[in-house]
Amino acid sequence: MGRLEGKVILINGAGSGIGAACAAEYAREGAKVVVGSQSRSSEKVAAQIVAHGGDARPFSADIADEDQVRAMVAFAIESYGRIDVLHNNAAMTGPEIMTRDRDVMSMDGDLWDRTMAVNVKGPMLCAKHAIPHMIRQGGGSVITTGSTKALQGDIAQTAYGASKVAVHNLTYNIAAQYGKFGIRANVLMVGLIGSGATEENMPPPVRDVMLRHMLTRFIGTPDDCARAAVFLASDESRYTTGQNLHVDGGYASHAPSLADFRDMIAAMQAAGQPPA
Repeated sequence: MGRLEGKVILINGAGSGIGAACAAEYAREGAKVVVGSQSRSSEKVAAQIVAHGGDARPFSADIADEDQVRAMVAFAIESYGRIDVLHNNAAMTGPEIMTRDRDVMSMDGDLWDRTMAVNVKGPMLCAKHAIPHMIRQGGGSVITTGSTKALQGDIAQTAYGASKVAVHNLTYNIAAQYGKFGIRANVLMVGLIGSGATEENMPPPVRDVMLRHMLTRFIGTPDDCARAAVFLASDESRYTTGQNLHVDGGYASHAPSLADFRDMIAAMQAAGQPPA
């Protein structure tokens, strides 16, 4: 407890799932938290934090709109006087991404544009308006919730994957451009997480295929992401910048054929045949 004592954290996309878990964990570790969300669900998350003895205030904003971002950052400064950590967590992850974000030939241009606006433009705008305050106060940490989709081609989620490539590079540019001003920037690289969006929109057969290719025996939870985020937000990671911290059950760490070879070897051993 107390690893973030005295820090002020502005997190967007915190109305549910990973963002809500991170906001709650930040508060448990002593931070004051501005809970941002496009919907008013931020109010419920902030109220829960306060009910458990934490300090949090909600703010509703569409981060693709610069005026709303400017107002959110101003609210954080007016509320707490500083911003030590900006956590860009907001992203398009609902039914639109799960069901309509398909292959290139089937791409809906409006969905593509909205995905880029929320997933890439939004984090840029939040950084644009938060970093000057961080520089004036002597430094800060920018955390981006990324995705293993940025590292791989797939049969769907084309817009989402492309947006995560862009926002990862944005994070590295922030680290490069403002490191000497005391600003660190890192990607919280997440894989499949058992959050609301996953449980509601991912068919069980798809979920089972994903689990088969993980190196753990379980699918991670938002709390797993939150504990890693605390490290990136805290001074414990003061020498860590421009990096990816994977919270993905090892999904992106191995050859794509690993699960098939593992099953083949297990079958051979069960049949009394030594592996080749």
